Amino acid sequence: MMQSSFIAYSHNFTPEAQNLSSLQDANEESKSVTKASAMKACSNLDNRKKLGCEKGTGVDRSRTNMTNSLTKKFKGLMIDVQALRQKIQDEYREVVERRVMTVTGTRPNEELSLNPPLEFEL
Repeated sequence: MMQSSFIAYSHNFTPEAQNLSSLQDANEESKSVTKASAMKACSNLDNRKKLGCEKGTGVDRSRTNMTNSLTKKFKGLMIDVQALRQKIQDEYREVVERRVMTVTGTRPNEELSLNPPLEFEL
């Protein structure tokens, strides 16, 4: 507790202490923020307060473009992961159907749970 009061008092005098104080404030705020859009807004506001990074500057446009580009790439990767999960589930279903057909001689009905296990053996 003594250290935080020292930082609060000293942040008026040194830029390092001001940065530390703003980082601590941002850290506390980020703990309560759960939505990605709110976190992004907090980050944008903090970055735009820096000299030379204000809204509309080249640095701001570059950062915004990079963020948007990475967001699109991430969404694409998540779609690919979902497609792969579906492919694995379909292949597993086919394997189970073949095994049931081999053992019983009849096709399994739709009520039979054919969901893959959580862990796959390689």
